[in-house]
Amino acid sequence: MVNNSISTDLRLLVGNDGVSIEPDDLACHTNDSYGRYAPTKDGLHRGTPPRVVVNPTHVDQVLAVACYSSERGIPLIPWGGGTGVAGGALAVDGSIVMDLKKLNRIDAVDVENRTATVGSGVILEQVAQVLEGQGLILGHDPWSLPIATVGGAVATNGVGYLAGKYGSMGDQVVGLEVVLPYGEVLSPQQVSKTAGPSLNSLFTGSEGTIGIITKVVLQVYPTPEVRSLHAIRFSGFEDGFNAVQEMHSMNLRPAMIDFAEEFSDGILSGKGRSETILYLSFEGFVEQVSAECGRGLRICSRNGGEELNREVANHFWNHRHDSGYRYKREILEKSVNCRPSYVRSSIDYLHVAIPVSEVLSYRRFCQDFFQKNGIFVKEWSLWGRPEFFSFLVTASCLQDDDRLLALQPLVDHVLMAAQDLGGTMEYCHGVGVKRSHLMERDRGSDLEILRKIKAAVDPNSILNPGKLGLD
Repeated sequence: MVNNSISTDLRLLVGNDGVSIEPDDLACHTNDSYGRYAPTKDGLHRGTPPRVVVNPTHVDQVLAVACYSSERGIPLIPWGGGTGVAGGALAVDGSIVMDLKKLNRIDAVDVENRTATVGSGVILEQVAQVLEGQGLILGHDPWSLPIATVGGAVATNGVGYLAGKYGSMGDQVVGLEVVLPYGEVLSPQQVSKTAGPSLNSLFTGSEGTIGIITKVVLQVYPTPEVRSLHAIRFSGFEDGFNAVQEMHSMNLRPAMIDFAEEFSDGILSGKGRSETILYLSFEGFVEQVSAECGRGLRICSRNGGEELNREVANHFWNHRHDSGYRYKREILEKSVNCRPSYVRSSIDYLHVAIPVSEVLSYRRFCQDFFQKNGIFVKEWSLWGRPEFFSFLVTASCLQDDDRLLALQPLVDHVLMAAQDLGGTMEYCHGVGVKRSHLMERDRGSDLEILRKIKAAVDPNSILNPGKLGLD
């Protein structure tokens, strides 16, 4: 009866077509991608079906629902593409999930000012396609391009293949329209520099815990005159890392740096037979690319790199979004049970940002620690910058029936070691519930300031509770 009353109220705010209590809709909005694996400090975290799903089509409807939720103390979960892997969109008991995908207008593309003003529910790939017809490109190019929304990418401050040149998604934000639950809408600025502190940075990476992003003004870029793609093989991780570090030390910024040492199955702690390849792209005007490419390839050669056939690099580039398309087909386009609430897994992908000078010693520490604890490392990698260090670990070798729970404290140990080096536990996918238990340690006194800000703009603490360690 309570659910019926709330859904009736919400229909008055967003219309009959904008509200659903259908079991399939509730199931599909219970878990994001993280809900399929769900390792946490406290065990196996599963989303709880929301009371209702709302689908606003305009910022005024978002505001009305936010105020309604705040007045009644009902948890409100902003939902973009539902493709996050950290649990940033997991529903909680009694919540309203606000699916923002109908805020999908591309309002303007300003070629002269190189900006695009788009609704937060627009899929990244749609923006890229529209820009292509205007001689422009989107600087954010993650594997999830075909499935992630603009608002979700901003809310997690995601990193994509072109981060080496254009930075993270947050670096490309000019202005944000944001709904605050006490009844105010912040208008987006139209220029990249503002007088005084910029609130863009506050909402970027906030995962819907402080405000609901409804519109984004993005910095976009001219289509490069030329893009030069390369695949370079190294004998091991250290040689390739040294090449990437040398490029960055002289401020040489390839558009794409995708570097990985990948191990065959059964290799313990990342020691043994492997393949180590650095994928590079240089893009821009002809003279610039010629100079950057020439210097970059010489640096790679000097560090023992051997350039592979150009077809290897082209194949990587042409298939970089395949996992996104596969996820779209196999998960998002299924009408029933589109997101399994729980799938047992013994794999975790870690993304730490640490000082460049500490990367190699940290990697050696992780190698020794995982070897002592019987954990396989299947990949060491860099993405975009030399301080963005990632590694894929698996506890599939353990005999314990609950390998996932056995893996989690070991993962926390190496993440805390990264924090102790002056780094952060996550640079790529957001914090959500997956890493929220480490936020106090990661941010220190900063977190208390963020909590005070949340209390000021969300006094009833209804926005995405349980995420980012803010509650």
